[in-house]
Amino acid sequence: MKVNFLFRILKKIIPENLKKNSFLRKGLALIANIFYGFPAKKLFLIGVTGTTGKTTTAFMIKKILDDGGITTGLISTAGYFLKNEVIPVMSQGPGTTPDPFYLNSLLRRMVKEGIKVAVIEVSSFGLMYWRVYGFPFKVAVLTNIDYNHHVKLHGSMDNYVKEKLKLFRMLKPQDLAVLPRESKYFELFKNNTQARLKPFDLEQNQDWQLQLKISSKFNILNALAAINAVSDFPLNKEQIKKSLESIESIPGRGEFINSSASFKIIVDKANTPLAFQNIIDWIKNDLKPEKTIAVYGTFNESPLEEREKLAQLATDFFDLTIITEDDPKNEAPDQGIKDFLQFAKKNQIHPNKYLTIVDRREAIKEALSRAAKNDLVIILGRGNEKLMYYKNKAVPFDDREVVQDILKEFHYLS
Repeated sequence: MKVNFLFRILKKIIPENLKKNSFLRKGLALIANIFYGFPAKKLFLIGVTGTTGKTTTAFMIKKILDDGGITTGLISTAGYFLKNEVIPVMSQGPGTTPDPFYLNSLLRRMVKEGIKVAVIEVSSFGLMYWRVYGFPFKVAVLTNIDYNHHVKLHGSMDNYVKEKLKLFRMLKPQDLAVLPRESKYFELFKNNTQARLKPFDLEQNQDWQLQLKISSKFNILNALAAINAVSDFPLNKEQIKKSLESIESIPGRGEFINSSASFKIIVDKANTPLAFQNIIDWIKNDLKPEKTIAVYGTFNESPLEEREKLAQLATDFFDLTIITEDDPKNEAPDQGIKDFLQFAKKNQIHPNKYLTIVDRREAIKEALSRAAKNDLVIILGRGNEKLMYYKNKAVPFDDREVVQDILKEFHYLS
């Protein structure tokens, strides 16, 4: 823990213009690798990257391997899964791919606990800052690539894609690259890796005929990516199918909140246009509620272009959209609402289609109070996140816990 503290001090004293310096970042990662005894080299590493679906795909890979008798750890935004413990992502530091010191400390614990495989969600920032530098990945998975709020921080879509490519350039000829065949970036990734290729698409499901409990087209694709990722392991096809079809839910991803209410409640991480579209398709094709009430907010990093795309998707499909706060960080909590209202005015969105409530808890409460029999309330953007970030503080806030507290107030939970 002392070395993690030292890393945090270094981050504070290193000048801003050097923080993205690849030489410095690689050096810090190498020091972390050495300090913890290169634990990554003692594990079979599977890296999962992409715009959406990383957590779900990584979780599926872990489930398949665990059920097949291969003890597997997981590092993801859903938490850090060790042998007998799940560590929630609580820090203000990077959650998806932690800093190299904390990441190596987690991997060393996995080695000590007898874990054989580690599945790591590898974010574009994890790659940009070389947090996984020196890690000998055996399998790399790309779920998909689309425009999202991270593009702004990378400077351009090209830069964002280039960072994702790093993971596949790390692979050796004997390793495995799992790629989405239908992606417009398929050829680019195919041509930027030495590894053996395992493409996946919906046609592959004709061989598997998956019947997932976490239904929808995009989760079928995530499942197929997971299947291809474990293809080098000696696993029975029926066992793989059984594992995937037994998954009831994934933390904060299409997660149903149980209650005695006559309407359904879902909490989901969706916070990009692609993720919104996937959720909308799921609701339209599978859930088919009488009415859908959505709660979401836009956070500090998201550019205006993305905010407008989300607003368009929301107001086109949901019967009522309640726009609220979500990790405002350095901007005013109501800035996302102001941007939404500008969009609504410009596009002449009927006032009956939306409400604005800055306080997220009150926004969720309003949504639940308006729901009737056979309706759906879906709370988007945060999933299983446990902290809301403001300019100078982080406040405990878990959408799922907030929903349960309000349901108790309404006597839908005992």
